[in-house]
Amino acid sequence: MPDVEAAVIGPGSLIESGLRPHRWSLRGRLEAVVLDPDGVSLWHYWRAQDRPDRPWVRADPVTDQALGPGVISWSPGASGRSGALVVSVPGVDGPARFRSSGSGPWQRSDPTDGRNEPESDPLLSEARTALVRHLTGQGKDVRGITVARTSLGGRTQALVDEAGSLFQYHRLGAGAEARWIRLACLRLADPEPFTLEPIESVRIAQVSGETDLQPTPWGEPRPTLSSSVSVSGVLGTDLGVRVEHAGRSFLLCGDTHWHRRPWLSTRDAIAEITPQGPLAGLPGVRFHGSPLKLTGAGLRERVTMREYDVPLDGFSHDGEFYGFFTSNHFAAGQVMGRSVLARAEDPSLPIGPSWRRRPLRFRVLGTFSREAFLNVSVQVVGRQLWIWGSGPYRAGDLSLAVLDLDVAGPALRASRRLRPSDLGVRYWAGQRDGEPVWSAQEAEARPLVAHGAFGELSVRWVPDVERFLLLAGAGPEDPIGPAVTLRTARNPWGPWSPRRRLLDWVTTGMAPDPFSRFIRASLDDPIADRIFGAQAGVTGAAYAPYFFDAAPDGEDLRLRYTLSTWNPYQVVLMQHRLDVATL
Repeated sequence: MPDVEAAVIGPGSLIESGLRPHRWSLRGRLEAVVLDPDGVSLWHYWRAQDRPDRPWVRADPVTDQALGPGVISWSPGASGRSGALVVSVPGVDGPARFRSSGSGPWQRSDPTDGRNEPESDPLLSEARTALVRHLTGQGKDVRGITVARTSLGGRTQALVDEAGSLFQYHRLGAGAEARWIRLACLRLADPEPFTLEPIESVRIAQVSGETDLQPTPWGEPRPTLSSSVSVSGVLGTDLGVRVEHAGRSFLLCGDTHWHRRPWLSTRDAIAEITPQGPLAGLPGVRFHGSPLKLTGAGLRERVTMREYDVPLDGFSHDGEFYGFFTSNHFAAGQVMGRSVLARAEDPSLPIGPSWRRRPLRFRVLGTFSREAFLNVSVQVVGRQLWIWGSGPYRAGDLSLAVLDLDVAGPALRASRRLRPSDLGVRYWAGQRDGEPVWSAQEAEARPLVAHGAFGELSVRWVPDVERFLLLAGAGPEDPIGPAVTLRTARNPWGPWSPRRRLLDWVTTGMAPDPFSRFIRASLDDPIADRIFGAQAGVTGAAYAPYFFDAAPDGEDLRLRYTLSTWNPYQVVLMQHRLDVATL
């Protein structure tokens, strides 16, 4: 256990400064200085507090001659001046101090200039001790912790080194009710070997939008699989989770922008997949003309349907259609406050592209998780529902739960408010003598893999290869790069295989060739959307790989998955060929 009384432990130091990330921000930035794995390069990172969905930003290097961790502090300026960041660090020629305005390079400064070292705070020491006990009780390899108090509701923040990965935690509540939540990942250090696929995934179609934004060599635009603007009024969307129900296939989509209906922006969409679409050999996608709507939550547990409040996955059971959704975005200062389970009011799910005033309604049955299962992917195998989950967005571990549908069936059909215990949910709590251990307490859920900064995830059972396939995105500063990754396992709990990189979405998605590029690579790139203002001055990105289907093709497995791109803000269909012999 680390020395919890030390001011700085491990490679990080954390404070709140007086700098504002934007002129309209109400709170100062979080500032951190972190040693790189090389042990001598000290880097500055910062993060906005008023937008929990914004990641940590790797800023400028402080020094490449550090002999240990640095201590960052805030030196307020004189009246009318903004102040500066100051870092003290042991260097090759003795203790050194560096100074920065927060938006430029670091400069060596006088050792006495603007001295404002963090003061000892007994309450912070107590918070640090409690966090160490919490993490070590979960079996975490804790190598360092530093804590700071911020203006975000007086909340205590912490920077934790877990086996080389750096995570931000914050503490909710006080006293005996206080609990620590992992909030964000600054750096994922995953030493596990990974495999680079000899041929990366290829984009085969754009799912949403009116016309394919990727140009063609012959100069004529291709249709999308949906022509969603003219048919259903969908300008653009993301996610694209495929769910089977009553012999039909559906896509559950996330924050959706609706043509000439800006008041519905970010309200979620649903579509039906048809056997044949406008492109030869590919399915069609027909969007419903109105958003999804969650009802029946009541005032005490009111669900929200804003950004990041999205459908996660769904399943079919005894003629009913069930969905998992996130809700209460930014509650308690974190992305995705909780997940809820809901049931379609009309299990036939009538998809009407022209129905602009008839949303498809889901009745909320209850909260499923506020901790380890904020994002979920589910799969029915026999009479069991397997639920893989991650906690805070792009910062959580991978966990597993299961419920027996024969046991849970009466509760699922009931009209009363449900809790996970009413469904008989059991959580994977590790293994003993090679056999899985199950617990009725979510707090006892244990990670399925050692290193995790999961966001969106997708798990499906593929009978042709007798394996579960797990698709996910890479974590921040992940050694695998900005990637779509694949793991496989014969059992829901694993052991899960090392990662395979299916797609480097920067190298491939932003390729110089305009006929293969599908993500905006520069501000003058014509491959872009103009749906909302935030897209105007930024390049694109990719996220949320979701399993679409898989089928044998000779000695290969042809895997298709949907992928979301930030700019263009659309869903695309990807294809990858896997050598079955290597699975």
